[in-house]
Amino acid sequence: MIKVNYKVLLRCYPGEVIFYVVGVIVGLALMTVHAALGGAIAGVSVIACIMNLNSWKGHFAQGALLPAIVVNPDKGLIAVVANMDAQGGRPYPVVKIVKRPIKSATGAPFKKGSRLATIATFHNSNIVSNKRWTDFNPIAVNCATASRKTIKRAINAIDEEEWELLLKVVKKLDQPYKAGIYPL
Repeated sequence: MIKVNYKVLLRCYPGEVIFYVVGVIVGLALMTVHAALGGAIAGVSVIACIMNLNSWKGHFAQGALLPAIVVNPDKGLIAVVANMDAQGGRPYPVVKIVKRPIKSATGAPFKKGSRLATIATFHNSNIVSNKRWTDFNPIAVNCATASRKTIKRAINAIDEEEWELLLKVVKKLDQPYKAGIYPL
């Protein structure tokens, strides 16, 4: 479990609170004209912000630890390997290329090939079948903590075989790298 440092998280994902801050400001401004409506908007914005920040806490408490490597540091692209099998049946390994705010993460700047530990939650938007996940959301541990010890411990907790698989798969992908999920 990674304890979320919200200062680090917001450095990587500042948009997570900007929306709610705007809601509070609008609510406070409206209070000068209509106290109940303005107060309701400001209150809902504060509650929604707290709920959103708590969802990040849940992501890092309950997500899966997955290996990632930086494939394009200038564009913030990372590659993450995962098993998309949702029911413990036949493995369905994939690699996901995804843009992440690694320039703002603890330990930046990163070079091509730098190892990152990510925590991912899996999602299924397929209402017909729940055998496989349809997507996953990997977030670098470096965007949740300033503790280099915690980051190193997470990287070291990933089996070397997983790192080797990820490197092997990334070498086979077409370049330039494009965001997406690619079955292995």
